[in-house]
Amino acid sequence: MKNAAFVALLLCLTLCGAPAYAQGTCTMQNIAGKYALTFTGSSTIVLGPAADGYHWMALYGPIAGAGLVDIHADGTATGKYWVVAGTLNHGLTPIPLDGAVTVNSDCTGSLVFGFGGSTITQKFVVLGNGREIRAAATETEAPTLNWLSRAYRIDGACSQNKLQGTYLFECRNLYAVPIPPPNIFGGAIHILATIERGGDWTGNVYGKVAADNTEFQAFGHIAWNEDCTAEGTLETAFLPVVSHARGVFFDDGKRGLWLPLTNTQGDMTMDQPYGYCEITKIEP
Repeated sequence: MKNAAFVALLLCLTLCGAPAYAQGTCTMQNIAGKYALTFTGSSTIVLGPAADGYHWMALYGPIAGAGLVDIHADGTATGKYWVVAGTLNHGLTPIPLDGAVTVNSDCTGSLVFGFGGSTITQKFVVLGNGREIRAAATETEAPTLNWLSRAYRIDGACSQNKLQGTYLFECRNLYAVPIPPPNIFGGAIHILATIERGGDWTGNVYGKVAADNTEFQAFGHIAWNEDCTAEGTLETAFLPVVSHARGVFFDDGKRGLWLPLTNTQGDMTMDQPYGYCEITKIEP
């Protein structure tokens, strides 16, 4: 019995001395890796109080993006991302990311990359010994743009057979109604989706769009690519419109970041003004 207690004490002294992801001195070597990237923000110019006293009178452009960034030990960063920023929507074509990363021993640092002829700078903080990086934009293309970023380390292979089970999509959206005058309605919805091994999914959508409660069934297909990005569709039985989204899954397929980007109806394609979802697998 005494020997068993001694062994247990020795194991605890060996293994319990520090958390598994204790933060030490940060270097390029220990933050290097592939990360799932998301950023959300806005560009807003407040014009004054609205007549109803409840809303703001403002020019507002929401920002949402998702993609991948690969930080290399030599201080370079490569990747790609999708973005909706005000009226800017590149659709289903990702934007390449090429930049430079610096990190300090106190686990702060910066990412600098180009966009549209401008220099974008983000200051970041490393969490969990490189498991997560959080950043704020400090230099942007347009003066009023602002956003916060998060990057989650991707470990392991990204294979389609891991992407199965019941998932919760938590989405914030804007919907455009193409009748004069142009109307935009905000929405906040859940999609409770069951994804089969091959990528087909069915589920229920519920929440609110503008003043209306909404609840309906939907279906589609999600493909998880080897580079950890994903592409998907959403359809319903009552509308001849297919919503197309892009994003990235991480945490062994248990979490994801999602951007609804375009709608198609026959030969017609329409960009969606704004949509951003976070995805979490519901464990049995």
